[in-house]
Amino acid sequence: MSRPAALAPVTRTPGAVRTNRTVLTVLGLLLTAAGVATLLLGLGVLGAGQADRTVVDPAVDDVARMGWFWPVVGVVALLVAVLSGWWLVAQARTDRLARLRLDDDATTGRTMLEGAALTRAIEDEVSGLAGVTRASAHLSGTSSAPRLHLRVRLDGRVDPAEVHRDVSGQVLEHARQALEVQRLPTRVELDLPRGTARSLG
Repeated sequence: MSRPAALAPVTRTPGAVRTNRTVLTVLGLLLTAAGVATLLLGLGVLGAGQADRTVVDPAVDDVARMGWFWPVVGVVALLVAVLSGWWLVAQARTDRLARLRLDDDATTGRTMLEGAALTRAIEDEVSGLAGVTRASAHLSGTSSAPRLHLRVRLDGRVDPAEVHRDVSGQVLEHARQALEVQRLPTRVELDLPRGTARSLG
């Protein structure tokens, strides 16, 4: 009997992760530079006269009265809004696998399997196990290398190890047969009732 392979914690898509790192790195550098500059000004390192200057210099007021100033501010604000929207859209991207290609042959044609159909079957089978109140599943990865993420809510009346054995053996074996794969890396999360979790702790 094969056991589920360990998977890293579920995260967003690699593209979303790279976007987050880039945006947060740039923001961190800008804020750090602004903080250091403010500190140096306040301490008078850049000159005693600089520390006593007002926050809004009179020269800034003069610039603000020019006709081009506010249109430029509007363009910058619009650019920031567009970039912020792009960042939010990147957060919404998931690595969920909606459809799997089981067979692709020039003579017999292409066989596709809806990911939702498989995950619903897995959820129904897991929910029917003793000690399970609810299950949710989704697929990620690619058609050639799918990964299964399974979350199981327990009622606390059955040993979690027994539920895990049933999932690892019976349920995952059926999933591998449906996908026609020898190996299906799986992440299984068991949610225990609060009282049970305290007693186990």
